[in-house]
Amino acid sequence: MARRVWSEVEEEILLTNLSSLVDQGVWQAENGFRPGYLQVLKNQMRVCFPEAGIKQNHIEGKIKKWKRDYFDLDDILQIPGFGWNPNENKLVVENDVWNEFVRTRPQLRHFRDREFPNYNCWGHCFVRQEN
Repeated sequence: MARRVWSEVEEEILLTNLSSLVDQGVWQAENGFRPGYLQVLKNQMRVCFPEAGIKQNHIEGKIKKWKRDYFDLDDILQIPGFGWNPNENKLVVENDVWNEFVRTRPQLRHFRDREFPNYNCWGHCFVRQEN
C-alpha cells in the first residue's frame, strides 16, 4: 500500500483532535492511548474530510511518525550543546557538536535546520511515562 501524503490542514486537524482526546483524559493509557482511539480519530477526520479517504492505518502511521520525531527531538535536547529556538521551532547546535552527533545517529541527519512547529503539541500528546 502506498504511503499517504497528508496536507498541512489535515495534519493540523488530526493533531488538534488528538490533543483534544488527551485533554478529555479518557483516552490516555499507561503507555499511550486506550484501544478505540484510532476509530474515534478516523470518525472525526471523516467529518472534516469526507472525500479524503483517510483510514485508520493512515492515522496510526502519522501518529507513530510524530511520536518517533518527538522522542528523538526530546532525546537530542538532553545532549549538552543542543538547544531549542522557540521562534523558529528548530534545534540550535554548533557545527562540531552536530557533526559528532550524526556520526553516531546518521538516521537523524535530516533534523538539522528542519522546523518542528508541532513539537510542543506533540509533547502534550506523547508525554513520557515515569517508571
